[in-house]
Amino acid sequence: MIIDKKELRADFLKKRLNLSWQDVQTKSHQINQKLFEHSVYASAQTILIYLPIKKEPNSLSIVKNAWKEEKQVLVPVTIPAEKTLLLSRLDSLKELTEGCYGIPEPKQKSIHPVEPRCVDLCILPGLAFDRKGYRLGYGGGYFDRFLPKLRPDCVKIALAYDFQIIDSLEHLSHDIPMDIIITESTVYQCR
Repeated sequence: MIIDKKELRADFLKKRLNLSWQDVQTKSHQINQKLFEHSVYASAQTILIYLPIKKEPNSLSIVKNAWKEEKQVLVPVTIPAEKTLLLSRLDSLKELTEGCYGIPEPKQKSIHPVEPRCVDLCILPGLAFDRKGYRLGYGGGYFDRFLPKLRPDCVKIALAYDFQIIDSLEHLSHDIPMDIIITESTVYQCR
């Protein structure tokens, strides 16, 4: 039986929104600890990371840890007119404001563009993932269009809760899978 992607998105978003804030914090802490212990994170100098909305695994402690380790932190800035993402260096959480789709983004005066080829590690959210690393996003296609701009050796890690991992997702030939998925209980090596 083929499940409609729109239904799948709604179902997984509802499950995520039903998490208590205590669950989000506890599970996020477990996910983040696994990331911090991973050699890919240790060796990365420039990290592109999402800023959380709608009870996504909380990435703010990753941002703070990266700064402490003197890594460069980049965040995506949505350009809705072009349906693309611009990468901007983030130097302080004070630079953030609510951007497109309610996602925190740097204020206009705090945007410091950085080329995608500079990214060593790309950390992404999603609504669901399969064990091969394919991702179900929100449906805007922003990351689908952006990921091919990264260097081939840039590692793509998704952060997710255990319930977001499913056996298989329908994907197209141009879809780029994640290399690693980290949940509160497991690190999936997809590629």
